[in-house]
Amino acid sequence: MNRYFYFILLLCFGTSTLAQSFSNKGTDFWVGYGYHVRMANDNGGGQPLNSQDMKLYFAVDQPDTHITISIPGIGWSQNITPPTTIPSVVTSQVMPKNNPQDARLQTEGVLNKGIHITSDKPIVAYAHVYNGNASGATILFPTQTLGKTYYAINYTNESNEDNSHSYFYVVATDTGTTSVRITPSKPLLTHSAGVPFTVNLTQGQVFNGLGALTGSVGNVYSAVDLTGTKIESVASGTGVCKRIAVFSGSGKINISC
Repeated sequence: MNRYFYFILLLCFGTSTLAQSFSNKGTDFWVGYGYHVRMANDNGGGQPLNSQDMKLYFAVDQPDTHITISIPGIGWSQNITPPTTIPSVVTSQVMPKNNPQDARLQTEGVLNKGIHITSDKPIVAYAHVYNGNASGATILFPTQTLGKTYYAINYTNESNEDNSHSYFYVVATDTGTTSVRITPSKPLLTHSAGVPFTVNLTQGQVFNGLGALTGSVGNVYSAVDLTGTKIESVASGTGVCKRIAVFSGSGKINISC
């Protein structure tokens, strides 16, 4: 049986969190609107171009909890009304996906599209991108628990649709300039495999990496598997390395059993 999935994974192998105890409950989080095949393809049958959506979900266990979602780079924000019943799960609006306010990470490179979540009391946060049977979700970890060195976790990238890139993205979460060195395990659209490169990000900026497409056989479309890509925050000339949030996944993928 073949199933097609869109998936995103939060990578939590940050070296700075070793030997520390931490929780997924917090008051400050960062995430992005990760790549989905529907950002590139019109599949018809009720799945037109850009028919995917992204929402955030929050588990709240204290009364009068105020949550704010903002995307500073595009000037978008939402305040969540505190739930009347505790405990409760509250849901955001659909994340914006049309100009001039477009949060989608659909191209490779540096983008001003980091999604920032803050609350005045601790909450648990999740992100979900969905479209028919191609959907996926991730739990978010609070900013204070994030690390500085990560490896992407992906999978053999085969799909029944073209443009189903393997991907990763990194969000700068601290103030000032964050220098990030990336060593792709396989070629990206604009960077070669095994050749490190550095990007400088300010808080809320994202570097989005898309794996190269490798062709098709019949109705099976392949792209490189970016597993093992190393993403590390490095010290710049004026300061120490800073915390980053890293996510990885696929725009659409076939996992057979």
